[in-house]
Formats: sequence, C-alpha cells, structure tokens
Amino acid sequence: PRSITVVAPPELEYVLDADTDRRRLGQAPRGSFLGRRPSDPEHQFSGTLELPGQRLRGCVTATFRLQDSIRDKLRPIAVTLAYGIRGAGPRRQSRGAPLPPLPPVL
Repeated sequence: PRSITVVAPPELEYVLDADTDRRRLGQAPRGSFLGRRPSDPEHQFSGTLELPGQRLRGCVTATFRLQDSIRDKLRPIAVTLAYGIRGAGPRRQSRGAPLPPLPPVL
C-alpha cells in the first residue's frame, strides 16, 4: 500500500500597524483597533488567514477607532501591512532524501 501525505493548506500571517511614524517619535497612537488579540498592542491587529487554493480569495475585516481628542488633524494616520506565509522559512534537505512538497510563494 502507498502512503498518502496530506498537506495542510498554507496560512497567511498578517500584522496591521497604525501610526508607526508617530510612535517612533515617542508619541501615542491616535487610535486603536477593535477586536484585536489580547496579546496585540492597541495600535496593532494581527492574525492568520487560511489559503485554501490558488486564485481563491480570503478576507479579514479590521476596525480602527479614532480617539475622541485628536489634536493633530492634519497629518494622515498611516496603516502598514506586514505579511508572510506561516512556516515557509528555509529548510535544509539531506542528500539523497526525496524533495518535500514545495511551499507557496507570494
């Protein structure tokens, strides 16, 4: 009998980060993400999204709430997105071993 290897669908890890330039200057962010993880600071929203197959779309909704007493109303609040495929780091392969399934590429 042949053994069948079941490969779990890849997962996309993401982090939304708000007001980074302002925080680099030591100032407080001008808002917070609602529904974030307890481990996330209020200016970040992170999570994972399963990628079931090629050309299939996935969606995540994040809500950002502005503080009531914003004084700086002229500068935009920049939101950055960092992302990557979970577990897609470099792997070492021993000589003569069969190649593992190739990880997806973004």
